[in-house]
Order: sequence, then C-alpha cells, then structure tokens
Amino acid sequence: MVVVDVWVGTVAGIYVAVFSAVVMVCSWSAQESAWRALATSAGPGRPSAQRLSLYELACVENRFGPGNILGVALVRMHAEQRLILLGRGDGGYDFRVEDPDPRDEVEAVLLGLLARGRGWLSASFGPYDLSVRPWRALHERLVADGLLREPGLPEGIIADSPQVTAWRSRRARIYRLRARLLTAALIIGAVTALLSELWLLLALYIAALAVLPVFTSPAVHTPTATVTEAGKAAVHATRAATNASEEARALLAVALGGLSTLPPWHPFITLPRNPLLPASSHTADREEEPQRIINDPPGLGGLL
Repeated sequence: MVVVDVWVGTVAGIYVAVFSAVVMVCSWSAQESAWRALATSAGPGRPSAQRLSLYELACVENRFGPGNILGVALVRMHAEQRLILLGRGDGGYDFRVEDPDPRDEVEAVLLGLLARGRGWLSASFGPYDLSVRPWRALHERLVADGLLREPGLPEGIIADSPQVTAWRSRRARIYRLRARLLTAALIIGAVTALLSELWLLLALYIAALAVLPVFTSPAVHTPTATVTEAGKAAVHATRAATNASEEARALLAVALGGLSTLPPWHPFITLPRNPLLPASSHTADREEEPQRIINDPPGLGGLL
C-alpha cells in the first residue's frame, strides 16, 4: 500500500542522494587536506649528491633485514684485526675477539652475538629484532632524510612520528562522521522507499554507497619501505665515490649483497672441500690469509 505519493518519494530520494554525494565529496576533500598537511610537515631531505655510509647503503639496498649491515661491521673489524678468523664451518665462522670495545651500535650487536656464541657466528646473523636499535634508528634516519619512504605515507614522514598519529586520528574522525551521516541518509531513504514503494531507487542508492568507496580507496601499498628517487641518486653517488682498493670493493660488495658477494681472495669465502678429507664443523681447512688494515672511520669503511 502506497502511503506517500510517488513524486514525493522521488523528490525525497533525490534529496537523500544529493546529500549523500555532498557527504562523500566533503569527506574526500577533508582526507586530501589531512594528507597535504602531513606531507608538508616533513623536514628538509638530504641532498641526493651526498654520499651514504656503508651502513646506510646496506639499509637502503637491503631493507628486509640487518644481515648486510652486520656483515659490513664483521668484514671491517676483521680487516682491522680486531677480530681474528680461526676457522670456517657449516654455515658459520669461528672468531677470536681481539678488541672487545665496539665503535658503534652495530659493532656492539655483533660483539654481543659473538659473546653469546663463544666466538661462533652464524653466517645468517640471526635472529634479530628489526623494531629495536640500531636497525630502527638507522631506518628512521633514512626515512627522515627522504631516501626511504614508509609504506602508505609521504616522503620524509616516519611511521611512528607524532604527525602520523595525528593524521590517523583525524582520518578516523572523518570516517566516523561520514559513516554516521550516510547511515542516517540510508535510513531516511529506506523509510521513503517503504512508504512510496520505490524499491528500485533504494536498490540503486545502496549499490552506489557500496561501490563508491571501492573506487575512491587509495592504491594498495607495498608492506615494505621503498627507495625514493633521492635514495637512488645517493646510492649512485656512493658507488661512484668508491676507491679502487680491494678492501673498499669488498666492503661495498658486502653492503650491497652480503658475505656471499665477497671477492674470491677474501678469507671469509669458503672454498670447495675435498670430499676425501674429513669434514670439520668449526675449523678451517687452511690458514687465514694476511690481514688488511682499514683506518677509515666506522661510518665510511673505505668508500671515501
């Protein structure tokens, strides 16, 4: 039974639809304003021509774990004879620590692993927690400098910063207000359709409310940090500045690809074992090669 005239129901339905469209447009505008405010809160980035330290290079090029960063510290300490390689075994190395005083936080983590393993160090350097120092601090510094970008955030913005907390809170308020207004409009539309029997218009309205958020939702972002254009330029500048010494090339190779990329002459490279010889889990098959000393500061490691 029709209680309200069709034309009255049609006019009411049009008003409800227009109101809903205005709510959606205002919601999108408010979200864009909040995003721009977040983006403008980023500090000045690092000049792209400025070279990276080896730790920073390893973090930029390998963002899935600190293994390469620890590898840089390991190779450097070994070259400076602060660590003595006693032997190689299945999946790791035996070391004697000559200098137990770390020069930075990465070396402190490495020496801690050696102390717990009584000189034995797994080649995988695990396990480790990416949420603690020094990995998180290094990552956040690169993000703040504009070399890495957190997933779903503008360049130069750290995921745990107060700006992001405020932005997420503002966005949540926008979503709640939009949901309440659209729910009220949906109830009014349903009542109007019930009284005037304009079920087709109600169905179209509900379908529009369901489809519009899908088309207006942001693109799916990668769950890991991405390298920005400035970060790529900094990596290129760092590679170009590497000197031609064997030590510098070895450290650069570790920063880019881990211990497996070391040159063949390096004592960390495990040579194929003669199958007729007995296997040894913690001893080397040959004497350690002569040490090479690097006097550069820990942050650079022979690149400059």
